[in-house]
Amino acid sequence: MSLKHGLLGLLTLRKSSGYDLSKLFQESLSYFWVANQSQIYRELDKMEEIGWVVSSKVEQDARPNKRVYGITKEGNAELVRWLKDDSAEELGVVRNPLLMKLFFSAKVDREHAIRLLENYRAICVEARENILAQVAEIGEVEETAAKPAYWLYSTNYSIAYYDFQIKWVDETVARLRSLA
Repeated sequence: MSLKHGLLGLLTLRKSSGYDLSKLFQESLSYFWVANQSQIYRELDKMEEIGWVVSSKVEQDARPNKRVYGITKEGNAELVRWLKDDSAEELGVVRNPLLMKLFFSAKVDREHAIRLLENYRAICVEARENILAQVAEIGEVEETAAKPAYWLYSTNYSIAYYDFQIKWVDETVARLRSLA
């Protein structure tokens, strides 16, 4: 996935400012894709140049003026093209700094690796709790053949992912401690 496709998808929900898109991104997509606000603004500028989004200036009295973005017909076509691309080669690529650090952790004291893993576990627990809270806030979802709850499928994946990560950290820390 690229950031621009995630932003296009969010813009199909509603027109938004860059700030609002950043907030929406954090509330929905950040469990499986990382982007900071400056990246989002850069992508919006690029997508506007290409013609996938269009922006308009909104003047505000009490706050600074803002730009509100909306998806264009071309942007929607690009999103649909990307969604229909069923090649999976690039989807299996894993870039994980935690695993890179752990791989080379023989260079440092074992306690550093354990602290790293325990800190990561805390992040996973918090992320899992946040997802569960959002799902609870939405409530029961009525799913039909005409309207599958795709967002729920990706949410369930994220919950299972964090469950696995927590279990893996617990097992790895236990193994490292048993070596002492």
